[in-house]
Amino acid sequence: MDVSDIHIFMAVVEHGSVSRAAEEMGYVQSNVTARIRLLEQELGHPLFHRHRRGMMLNAEGRKLLYYAERMTQLMNEITKAFQDTDDPSGSLLIGSVETVVGLPDILSLFYQKYSKVDLSLMTGVTEKLTEEVLEYKLDGAFVSGPVTAANVEQHPVFDEELVLVCGRGVMEGQIRDYYVRDLLHRPLLVFRKGCGYRAKLEQWLQQEGISPTKVMEFGTLETIIGTVVAGLGITVVPRAAISKLEEEGALRVFRIPQPFNKVSVVYIRKGDAYLSEVERRFMETIEEIRRRRGGHIPLTTL
Repeated sequence: MDVSDIHIFMAVVEHGSVSRAAEEMGYVQSNVTARIRLLEQELGHPLFHRHRRGMMLNAEGRKLLYYAERMTQLMNEITKAFQDTDDPSGSLLIGSVETVVGLPDILSLFYQKYSKVDLSLMTGVTEKLTEEVLEYKLDGAFVSGPVTAANVEQHPVFDEELVLVCGRGVMEGQIRDYYVRDLLHRPLLVFRKGCGYRAKLEQWLQQEGISPTKVMEFGTLETIIGTVVAGLGITVVPRAAISKLEEEGALRVFRIPQPFNKVSVVYIRKGDAYLSEVERRFMETIEEIRRRRGGHIPLTTL
């Protein structure tokens, strides 16, 4: 067995057939078939269920896939370890919660400095992003901190002010602080479980002794805010994320009592993962933007 056998095996797994794998890799189909047969003979077990529509891993194949993915990860780390440190290239897969206000500045500066790097960004909630970092599916992620998971490095990025928002027409007339508690009985418009902002809101409700009458989960911040503007409920978000809508008068914004009014954004990575030159430069960029912003987004008095 050699590395090329593993690459062929993983190509067949990915494409579900020998013919498509052969086409993708530029091999003759009979060669791919023969290599898979030799691999099965060497291991002493068939690796696929074969049917008219293609090939599907059996239990032994799934076992090999686990080791093949680990081998691929190690091979990638070998490549990363010998990159040109003066002008790094390669790929970097980063995750982020949707409301990191300073993220565009970080990405823009990094691209200006290291245009050869293929930087990809995926969004999600803190809990899911943390899992994907620990499973090597992401190189790192911007999440709501602090993170309590084991074997996670955490690097501070920004502090953000959280505010409660509702649609402009929800409560007519002058709004004072003592009306805010009444708003907490309205439907909650939030990300799915695992979101740090949602957790803050739920902790606040628990302290107030309020059980939400209705919780509506959405996949994007844009949808949540649009639904809030329409008057269907309330949510908690970083104030900087809705500052323009606040200026336009589309939303009513209310302060949140401590300790629920602040969230820390941290950059996390797996503690025992190899730190590539690309990721090291990315973390330097984070720190540069952090210094420019003074390490936080100032809390504003309403």
